[in-house]
Amino acid sequence: MKKTTGSEYDIFISYRRDGGESTAKILRDKLTELGYSVFFDVESLRSGDFNKKLYEVIEGCRDFILVLSPGALDRCVNEDDWVRLEIEHALEKEKNVIPVMLRGFTFPDKLPDSINDIRYKNGVESNYQFFDAFIDKLRGFLNSGPSKGRLSKGRRRWIGILALSAAVLLGAAFFIKNRYFPDLYPTTDEERNLVGDLTYYAQTNLSILDSAAGYMDEAYGECEDYLGSFDTASEDAVFAGLERARILIRGLEPEKAAMSDGLRSGIMGSPFSAADAEAMYDYVQEFCDGAIDDLYYMEYVMDRDTYMDLSVRQEILESYRSIMEDELLIMAYCTNQMFLPVEDEEAIKAFKYDYLPLLYYIPLRASDWIDSREALESAQESCWNSIDKSMEKIQLNIGEGNMEAMKLKAELADTYMYDGMSAEEAERAVGELSGQSSLIFQKEAELSGMEAELEDMLAEARIRFAPKEDDDPDLLWGKTLRFLNLELYDDAIACVELAGEKAAAADGYAEEYTEAMVSFIRNIPETGIDYGLMVVGHDPEVNDLGVYHIGDVIISINGEACRSYEEYAALKDAQTSEVGYMVTVLRRSVDGLKETELHIDTDAPRVMLREVSEKY
Repeated sequence: MKKTTGSEYDIFISYRRDGGESTAKILRDKLTELGYSVFFDVESLRSGDFNKKLYEVIEGCRDFILVLSPGALDRCVNEDDWVRLEIEHALEKEKNVIPVMLRGFTFPDKLPDSINDIRYKNGVESNYQFFDAFIDKLRGFLNSGPSKGRLSKGRRRWIGILALSAAVLLGAAFFIKNRYFPDLYPTTDEERNLVGDLTYYAQTNLSILDSAAGYMDEAYGECEDYLGSFDTASEDAVFAGLERARILIRGLEPEKAAMSDGLRSGIMGSPFSAADAEAMYDYVQEFCDGAIDDLYYMEYVMDRDTYMDLSVRQEILESYRSIMEDELLIMAYCTNQMFLPVEDEEAIKAFKYDYLPLLYYIPLRASDWIDSREALESAQESCWNSIDKSMEKIQLNIGEGNMEAMKLKAELADTYMYDGMSAEEAERAVGELSGQSSLIFQKEAELSGMEAELEDMLAEARIRFAPKEDDDPDLLWGKTLRFLNLELYDDAIACVELAGEKAAAADGYAEEYTEAMVSFIRNIPETGIDYGLMVVGHDPEVNDLGVYHIGDVIISINGEACRSYEEYAALKDAQTSEVGYMVTVLRRSVDGLKETELHIDTDAPRVMLREVSEKY
């Protein structure tokens, strides 16, 4: 690089490399294009005799633009911090300091006294959505002017001639472009601004994703080291590392990277896919949520009390790493695909060549750019298939029930945070509530064992109480009640239907109350009522049902539950009123079963009843 002196530049741009470099370069390019003399390449001077070279450049400039990305001033507490040294020298030499604040930036509560005055400097909020207006506002704060404003009259004349010639050539180029290359994009300032806004949106989401991947990678690295030694003394440190990673990922607040209404509106009608753009934000949200779940799952894998071979634990950890890598690849391909409409490489040069190299975990570089949508979609599909295979391995080793339990822990922590807890408080509350993960899975194992025993018992019951052709109707009704007691509703229905067929020849009401019993059984999950007495006939001496219908299920008398024949008889005998009593029945209707209130006279005819449950 040519040796510089302070007098060669009017504007000095200071920035923090992580988070502010891309914006700084865009400002350098735009201001240079407008004729300003801008010094930017600070990195080449940040070695050797730093003070002498850099201070000379600052002293020779009239304006000092300070790009403030999120966290840009946090390291200024260090006396030898580059950004702090630049600001201090600019303030000491009374330069025109102009802060350019990027989205998400806030001033720290405390700054060193030597640079605290920057809080009160007139600044500009960066806005890619209205980029031209942002640049115009920034220019209004500059003391220096474009270099062309100080040219001699003769030089201005030559530039005017060149500008006119350029305009003619530009017009011809525009005609040729539209005639022979109609698909080039962008071509207008409005289109270029949209590309700038979209790249800013992409950068915000990719930065969050890259940070989340970094926290996960660090936690996985700690798990890897722990499994390498499997030292009991290191177990607490691993759990603390997993918790720390979850807290840091929650602190990224990915919801702040949502697409603005202006960008969403601008994309409509452009060659960009609104669905692809929206999907980027959704993907980052899901990645962060999934990362928290995965880090909870790793607690189970790392827990020494978990019954699992060391080799299996290592295989699970490798599967989780593989999933993360595939997910990051998918985002790389999706981002590439989103920007396919940009034919003019210069429009996203800063994004591809300046910003992407800053990403550490997301494997997206300009050299890997793919121009085929079909190839990108095929690559994404391959990643999804790889993720499915990794998940199958994990579920096989951990078990879906255990994974669901750890997911519930993540949801519980989210609920605590929604109620106002900090991430740290939520983690602590979940830990206190659930205790060691081994206890959770011990209960899960006990429950699984009980479920297995129950399944064996039910299988035995199906064999033991299966309906047989030589069973009489009463025996089949008893088997029906036994299956109901076990909540084997399909088996119960098979028994009662066979009972109805057997009784049909001798009982004229059998078909009717059998259908009612089937309806009663099918509605148990909805009504929650699995008890009562069914009306199946009348007193032969009276030949009258009164207000009852065949198939009515009596469930209460005067509001008292009637669950067995003994309760029914006791409640009925207790009635002393001369005007009778109220009975509630479940009665079939076109809409299923309906609770119906019946008034029963004291001298009402007796009816024949069957219990519909043996539980009570």
